[in-house]
Amino acid sequence: MTPNFIVILAAALIPFLVAIPWFHKSLFGGEKWHAMTDMSAEKAATPVSPIKLMLSIVLNVFISFGMYILTIHESGVFGMVGGDTELMKTGSAAAFLAEYGGQYHTFQHGLAHGLAATLLFVLPVLGYVVIFEKKSAKYFWVYLAYWWISLTLMSIVISKWGAVPV
Repeated sequence: MTPNFIVILAAALIPFLVAIPWFHKSLFGGEKWHAMTDMSAEKAATPVSPIKLMLSIVLNVFISFGMYILTIHESGVFGMVGGDTELMKTGSAAAFLAEYGGQYHTFQHGLAHGLAATLLFVLPVLGYVVIFEKKSAKYFWVYLAYWWISLTLMSIVISKWGAVPV
C-alpha cells in the first residue's frame, strides 16, 4: 500500500472544517471561547495573514501524513522496502501484504487510531500548554475535544481511502 496523496491532502482540510462550528463566535464556541482565549471582537475580525494560513495548511498536511503512518499499517512494509513499490510485489513484503494487507481499512479502525493519537500525543502536549501557560481546565477540554474530533475524522477518512494497493 502506498499513500493516496489526494486523500491525505483532503484530510488535511478537516481541522479547518471542524473549527468553523467549534470556534465560531455565533455557533458552538460562542462568547465563552472568545473570553477564555482573550479573543477580542477586534482581534477576531482581523484576517489571518496569507503566510500564517499557508503555514497552518502545511502543518495540517504533516498531521494528516502522520495519521496515515499511524492508521495504515502497511505503510511500515512500504518503509521497510525503502519505498520501492516493486519490492512490495515479491518476497516477504508480498507475502505479508497478501495475508494482512487491507484488513483494517474500516471506520472502526480509523476511530480507534483517532482516539489513540489524541490520548497519546494531543493530551500530553496540551497538558504541558495548560500547566505552564496557566490556562484553565475549560481551555484544556475545549481543545482536547476539538483535536479528538479532528484527528478521528482524519483517521477515518485515511483508513477508508488513504491507501492505494500496489
